[in-house]
Amino acid sequence: MATAVQVRADQLDEILRRLRRVEGQVQGLQRMLTEGRDCADVAQQVAAARAALDRVAIDIIASGMEKCVRMDVEGRPQARPSMDRLRRAFLMLR
Repeated sequence: MATAVQVRADQLDEILRRLRRVEGQVQGLQRMLTEGRDCADVAQQVAAARAALDRVAIDIIASGMEKCVRMDVEGRPQARPSMDRLRRAFLMLR
């Protein structure tokens, strides 16, 4: 069974800030395309947006792993399957 994303309030604020920045980058990319901007400039912005999304994913996965470690220390059996799912999610970022 999937577990909901649970991050500390300070982490959530940072993640949401990053996502808003990515949203702005994507809107900028749309403008660049409609304006016929240089291919290299567009590619550079795509790479920047992609890197920012990767960072969001890593932050969310790291938060989940912290939770799994706490559950494992407490001896809760659901820690191992949750950790395995997070590991697979992390590997998808490659």
